[in-house]
Amino acid sequence: MKQTTCVSALMAGLMAVPGHAQEVIGNGEFIGTVTIGESRRGVQTDTASSVTVIDQEEIEARQATTLTDLLETVPNVNLVNGNTPQGGAVSIRGLGSQAGVYGTDGKISVVVDGIASGAEEIYRNGSMLALEPELFKKLTVTRGPSDGFRYSSGAIGGTIEAESKDASDFLSDGQTTALRQKLSYETNSDSVLTSTIFALAPTANTEILAFYGSREAEGFADGDGNVDDDTAFDQTAFMLKGTYRLNSESSFTAALLNSEVPQFDVPYDVVNTTTGFANVDRLIEDETAYIEYNFAPADNQLINVTARLQFKEEVNTVDPVDPAETNTLYQGNHTTESVSFLLSNESVFTTGNIDHVLTAGLEIKSRERSSVTDSGVNDASAPGGVVDSQAVYIVNEMSFGNRLTLIPQVRYETQDLTGENNPATTAFGSPIAPNGQKFSKDAFTGAIGAIFDVTDSFGVFGTLAYNENLPILDDLGSPIFIEQSEKARTYEVGVFYDGFDVFTDGDSFKAKLTYFETAIWDGTTYRGIDGVDLDGYELEASYASAAFYVDFNAGRTRGLVTAGAGSFPAVPGSFFSYTPADTIQLTLGKKFLDDQLDASIELTRAFSHDRTTASSGARAPTDAYSVFDASLGYTASSGPLEGVEFRGTVENLFDETYRVFGNERNAPGRNFIFSVAKTF
Repeated sequence: MKQTTCVSALMAGLMAVPGHAQEVIGNGEFIGTVTIGESRRGVQTDTASSVTVIDQEEIEARQATTLTDLLETVPNVNLVNGNTPQGGAVSIRGLGSQAGVYGTDGKISVVVDGIASGAEEIYRNGSMLALEPELFKKLTVTRGPSDGFRYSSGAIGGTIEAESKDASDFLSDGQTTALRQKLSYETNSDSVLTSTIFALAPTANTEILAFYGSREAEGFADGDGNVDDDTAFDQTAFMLKGTYRLNSESSFTAALLNSEVPQFDVPYDVVNTTTGFANVDRLIEDETAYIEYNFAPADNQLINVTARLQFKEEVNTVDPVDPAETNTLYQGNHTTESVSFLLSNESVFTTGNIDHVLTAGLEIKSRERSSVTDSGVNDASAPGGVVDSQAVYIVNEMSFGNRLTLIPQVRYETQDLTGENNPATTAFGSPIAPNGQKFSKDAFTGAIGAIFDVTDSFGVFGTLAYNENLPILDDLGSPIFIEQSEKARTYEVGVFYDGFDVFTDGDSFKAKLTYFETAIWDGTTYRGIDGVDLDGYELEASYASAAFYVDFNAGRTRGLVTAGAGSFPAVPGSFFSYTPADTIQLTLGKKFLDDQLDASIELTRAFSHDRTTASSGARAPTDAYSVFDASLGYTASSGPLEGVEFRGTVENLFDETYRVFGNERNAPGRNFIFSVAKTF
């Protein structure tokens, strides 16, 4: 009763004062990067897939501690250890990172500035998204494989794209320098953040951005006041990014992004300190770099070519605190390095009555993984080697008048996987393929999507996709998996509404409902499982008017095992124990004082989850919970505080104690976050 009364009072206060409607743009435009009315998050109605865009304004408003923190607001996205960068991982529709094995299994693509990321599996110690959220201005989350063929043949679960900030985001017209300073404090973990951005335009053709950020966090406490072990962390990040425009048609861009999380004398297991592992010193580092040339002549829409040389390094160095420790599990210097060359072109043209936007690309890539221990070879739990791959892809967005859009996509990928410097057997005693032996595999994958506008406001869409998840280096320990690709077929259908002046003049309402079915066979990444059937839906809605704004989303996923495999096969018909809990999220907000003040309250409701065969650990059943967050943001538009940004957030307002399904520890309790920022 107390919670309901408080929330009702706050909602009434948010709706009491009239606001000012902002400009409403035309039908079909998504509001992920352009604000319609006063909504925090828009709905992407112009895609044939289930897509969520988190833009710069929302990133600032949420004041996330980690990059994965931002993703928990997306339907059917489930976090593993999301409130710390060490061990932070994510799954979509039940596919992707698993509790206990943090890293990529190929079923989700994580893409940073166009570069595929994700080190391979590292037993109870890896990290998938150890990146500072302040580096980025936009996150795009595609659930399902529809838009992932530019990056991967096997992204059955979906694709996460992170786009870093640019100097032009902080420089006004004619401005040559800008400095942005931000300070933030969190009460629960006694966390302090400082970040500095310097933007420079020394000439009309040049822009440069330099970023440095630092976080220091003590351990997080749950709603009962118990501090979760191994949740303290320090993180530093820097970025240097620049663009030089040779002329109006061509430009060079280069960037270097780096995040580091050092830890000392901490349990090897990043999420469960009761499992009996020894203490280690650990360094997690993520580095992304590229140099890019773009040529786009204004008088030729057939040419918009980009050539890129890309580099990615992900490091997880582990050393035992006790020098007498002989277990090689604590000695693995896990390093994944990839170098790739990408050539792509976008052509815009018309054939008859069909308008085309044709994107074609070629990628040549070499990725090397090592986990060298004191013995001089890779640890038995993490086989190493080299993966050389080549891929071509074509995406053609074809518009038939103003109503129908078809989007065929194809990708052909071939890889050679060679083991190097490995011991004879895995940690479980299975033989590892001999060093130097090459395993070749290819895949022809693709999708066809369609969007049909039935009326100016209402439409339907659908996608049919086929994926193959090629073998990874971890599969060197399995004579079956190393020769086998994991296959999947996905159907998606849905409806959307995109209307203006719906209930009152100047308002906007958008909604999108997606239903999906995914069948996976020849499974290689879930122990004891050869086949899985998944189905579910995502619902997203957004309403904005002069009086208030509302965002709503809901997610549901169900999964059943269709075939078992291995020495301990799962029972066909049993639960696929990795699907997330059913959730709904509702945000109600209001802008005051000519949009200088933004106030909102958000409810996240997760329902009880017992669709699992596990009785303990991360996949044990979870109880239902409701969590409320409230936030205020104020940016003065005039006066002595002009341009100063003040933000205050209360996470877990009522200090609930709860565990998110897929996690081995409780979520943080009540947390006050305060920040101030100013661009000079």
